[in-house]
Amino acid sequence: MESGSVSALPTQPVPRNRRSRSAFKLKKCSECCSWKHAALCAIEVSVLLAVLLCYCIGKNIQNLSMPIKLGRFAQENNTIDSGELDIGQRAIQEVPPGVFWRSQLFIDHPQFLRFNISLQKDALIGIYGRKGLPPSHTQYDFVELLDGSRLIARQHHNLLESERAGQQTRSRSLHEAGFIQYLDSGIWHLAFYNDGKNAEQVPFNTIIIGKHKCVSESCHCFPGFLCLDCSRACPVLCSGNGQYSKGRCLCFSGWKGTECDVPATQCTDLQCGGRGICIMGSCACNSGYKGENCEEADCLDPACSSHGVCVHGRCHCNPEWCGSNCEMLKTMCPDQCSGHGMYLQESDTCTCDPNWTGVDCSNEICPVDCGSHGVCMGGTCHCEKGWTGPACNQRAYHPRCAEHGTCECSQRRNGKRSGRLAGL
Repeated sequence: MESGSVSALPTQPVPRNRRSRSAFKLKKCSECCSWKHAALCAIEVSVLLAVLLCYCIGKNIQNLSMPIKLGRFAQENNTIDSGELDIGQRAIQEVPPGVFWRSQLFIDHPQFLRFNISLQKDALIGIYGRKGLPPSHTQYDFVELLDGSRLIARQHHNLLESERAGQQTRSRSLHEAGFIQYLDSGIWHLAFYNDGKNAEQVPFNTIIIGKHKCVSESCHCFPGFLCLDCSRACPVLCSGNGQYSKGRCLCFSGWKGTECDVPATQCTDLQCGGRGICIMGSCACNSGYKGENCEEADCLDPACSSHGVCVHGRCHCNPEWCGSNCEMLKTMCPDQCSGHGMYLQESDTCTCDPNWTGVDCSNEICPVDCGSHGVCMGGTCHCEKGWTGPACNQRAYHPRCAEHGTCECSQRRNGKRSGRLAGL
């Protein structure tokens, strides 16, 4: 019985899967927490990106709105760009010193434009134009340099729009200028450069005009310029096909000639001076001629056999060479011209140097004929004994005459013993 009393009580059975179920629950809970954490992180990242996006959009809108407030232009690298302007549109811009104010004009067909510009007295403005590309100080199709101090002042009471405050400025004395420029069809880039010390308000506009400003066959000067010769008949410079600059015409593409009146596909002289033939706008000259219209004499061999130079159609040979084309060595050339001319092998004749004549160029030419009592040497007559004078046609006086007087010959007599000795 005792043994039965001390026997162990039956133990409570432990569930077989108790630990595994707890592990399953913990694993399931951790998986659930990881998913929620990832979702929260994604939301936070999305909110952060949205904030950054809104900030960037706001910043860009602010940057885009600034040029509109400043006059609808963008300024970078010392350049103000107003974009495309219409012909006839009045534009105005404050241009700081050393800055280009750029704009564009679209020209649908070739025409003449008049530019009207107003400047202050101390303004120094350069106006550049270039077709297709922005101009610079060294690359342009036309340029006008305006000095306000050299223009005629006109009193204006204009209300200029203030770029910053929108206020009305006081009336100022402006100096007006104008010029005409021929523009071909296409997009033309304009640039106003302020070369002065102060910022300048530069207003300008363009007007389509005819080929010249002419009234009653007289030139009428543009504002700002005094024309001393406005009474002359109005010329059409460069035939409307070029730009007049420094006394000559600079022809536009497709034209040539001194007045830009000849198409590029034609020769200036259709006959090429009778010394060549016109081929595709260029003269192919005959042998011995050259030049645009075959008007210049050329050597038969322009290179002179590489032993001389061609000057006015004649080869001047190097010292070691001779011949009409400098084709022979000096040792092989016959000395037929006495060293005072050039031997022409083709005709077997001498072409004498100046002041020399004769078949072999051996006779020197004097300003007067030395006659039969003298010989020409060094350009003067050297007389025989007993004869004198520039032409050796006068008898020499007795030596005593030169010492103590002059010889006076009797009438119809001549010679050293023909009369008495005067002065003794």
